[in-house]
Amino acid sequence: MASILGENFNLRNATMIAAWPGMGHVGVGAAGYLKEMLGAVDVGGLELPELFDLPGVFVEKGLAQLPKFPESKFYIWRNSNAGGDLVFFLGESQPSRKGYDYAAKVLDVAQELNVQRIYTCAAAPAAIRHRQKPRILAVANNPELVEYLRKYQVILMGDGSISGMNGLLLGVAAERNVGAICLLGQLPYYTVTIPNPRSSKAVLEILCKMLDIDVDMDNMDSLIKDADNEIDQLVKSSEQMEEMMTNMTPESPQALSDASDKVKSIEDDIKSRRHIEALFKQTEQDRSKVGELKAELDRLDLFKEYEDRFLGLFKKGNQ
Repeated sequence: MASILGENFNLRNATMIAAWPGMGHVGVGAAGYLKEMLGAVDVGGLELPELFDLPGVFVEKGLAQLPKFPESKFYIWRNSNAGGDLVFFLGESQPSRKGYDYAAKVLDVAQELNVQRIYTCAAAPAAIRHRQKPRILAVANNPELVEYLRKYQVILMGDGSISGMNGLLLGVAAERNVGAICLLGQLPYYTVTIPNPRSSKAVLEILCKMLDIDVDMDNMDSLIKDADNEIDQLVKSSEQMEEMMTNMTPESPQALSDASDKVKSIEDDIKSRRHIEALFKQTEQDRSKVGELKAELDRLDLFKEYEDRFLGLFKKGNQ
């Protein structure tokens, strides 16, 4: 295992923020934005290929090539003010196997860096609309931190579970008596596959208060505006999404039950429409793609909906 273990960074009262890709990219969106805004420095990473599966090979000009294993990297930011230093740990992917072992390796580095507390960030699907301000749920791994959370505008999570590394790291940290908190930003059920900067911002606002750090959110607001517009268009083009949003009563038991049954179907619908949009753009540049576009529209049973736009490609070509 190659890592930054053995390096002496002499960090002061350090806190670690860890995140991995998940629903809405809420966690990595919040942690990654903070890392970039603070200018945290890359100090190395973990190389654990035995914990990841590769899906296949890339082919370029007839030559098969192995893809790179997902990166798991550490970054450090030294606080010039009275507060403690920060360690960021960002994983490109969650491990395919042996999540406990993976979490243990992360904790090994955290403890060598003298990390005093760990924060993870994740998403909490909820019966809310995409322009609604998300609430933040929170979980801690010891009673003292549960009381600490009561000082902030968060909802203590009741019975349930947190899947993936964002939750597992809390449990492994508890075994080593390292305090850890997970902040979960709400996001609409019908947008779980779409990056949600509004939810990331809500998580980040609470996190920054806990860390006593000020961060400019202007760039995040710009991302929110773009995401809102994209979701608006997807809702207009998807009967399932529009029906789900229109009939949703926030936090109602019926909404929660109905939403869980429709999420998978909506995820597939979003993927299909993004695929079609990409093919339209390719076809506008390369008319040889027309046959592929038509075949995909037929396969996905979307030709009737996109017929005018498809035929418009030939009108443009004749002008």
